[in-house]
Amino acid sequence: VALSGAACDRHSEAHLRRTVRLSTGAPGGGFSPLGEGLARAYRQSLPNVAFEIHPSAGAVSNVEALQRGDADLGFTFADVAYIASIGELEGASGPFDRLRGIAVLQLTPVHLAVRGDSPITEVADLTGARIAVGPVGSGTELTVRLILKAFGIDPGAVRIESLPFDTAAHRLIAGGLDAIFDNAIYPAESINVATRAGARLIPVTGAPVDALRHEYPFLRLTVIPHGTYPGHTNTIHTIGVDSLLVCRRDLEEDLVYELTKRLFEALPALSSSQDALRFVDLDQAPDTPIPLHEGAAPYYRERELLR
Repeated sequence: VALSGAACDRHSEAHLRRTVRLSTGAPGGGFSPLGEGLARAYRQSLPNVAFEIHPSAGAVSNVEALQRGDADLGFTFADVAYIASIGELEGASGPFDRLRGIAVLQLTPVHLAVRGDSPITEVADLTGARIAVGPVGSGTELTVRLILKAFGIDPGAVRIESLPFDTAAHRLIAGGLDAIFDNAIYPAESINVATRAGARLIPVTGAPVDALRHEYPFLRLTVIPHGTYPGHTNTIHTIGVDSLLVCRRDLEEDLVYELTKRLFEALPALSSSQDALRFVDLDQAPDTPIPLHEGAAPYYRERELLR
């Protein structure tokens, strides 16, 4: 019996002594610093697990990596996760059936910035404009295409450029772009850079937004508070989409349980340094638009029993 118990202990230890690949995001976006902070917290609470940070283009690249099996854990947006799960992600050959949810993190607002001297005052004015939508593989690009479609703007009627967020901000300042989008927790670094040079934020509102939200309920109304950015004296009304922590379906249940539990144990400390976690709603955390991983679900059930 003793030998059997020792063997079980060794098996458990060997199971936990593994590597978890965390797919994050691009410089200038919100997922990159969030990934660094979360990995630090996990390393402290799960010393037998090695966490590797894999930078990526963003939300779309992350779900693609999970589906391929090139990542274990990653960040994405609710619209990206849902569209990928039903097989409607552009360029995909079918549904992303390996994708599972761990937690809804926080509502992430869509930022639309233009130069200070620009005649653009609303989304409808973007026809004919040169706009940046983040790097190829970012979730911002997918959300922007939904917005343009809702406003009746054909993608061919604008010049869409896929650029890193920080590069796009400098191109806007230099006059090489008319507008930039960034779906990020405020304050977003790219928008900070642009507004310091005189750029202004444009609201994303109106009947087209209401119709878009009817079709995609996970898109929600939100605001960017006044004073968030230099020269930003008015509250900007826009839409937002929830950011998510997701994983592979075939990740071990006990490991995912620990990842879920340790995330919320570390949340008070993390939220003080990570803007992307300041307003996580624990009651809404399990409401992912894709199925929860079977290792995450027990944590939420236990939490309900303890309330």
